[in-house]
Amino acid sequence: MTQVVTVSAHTAAYAMEPVKPPQRVSRATYVEEHTRLLAQQAAQSEDLRLRALVNVVQPPALALYFLTSAQQQFEQATLKETIEAYKNSVA
Repeated sequence: MTQVVTVSAHTAAYAMEPVKPPQRVSRATYVEEHTRLLAQQAAQSEDLRLRALVNVVQPPALALYFLTSAQQQFEQATLKETIEAYKNSVA
């Protein structure tokens, strides 16, 4: 004899949850975390090179750049406006 067992889709999905691979962290999140850790190390250390590096790449500025870089929308200018802007910048 053979016994047939049926399982609902929800139960099957719940049972497969531990088997799924973990989601990868986005690159922007990785860079932000690493920069924050670097800033903490620089605050606690006396290494001048590390402090100079953190001053060049400041964590809040870097995070703000990554958050807003995709949101900038530049309006398109007409050919006439472009030529006028070019003439004004040269003159």
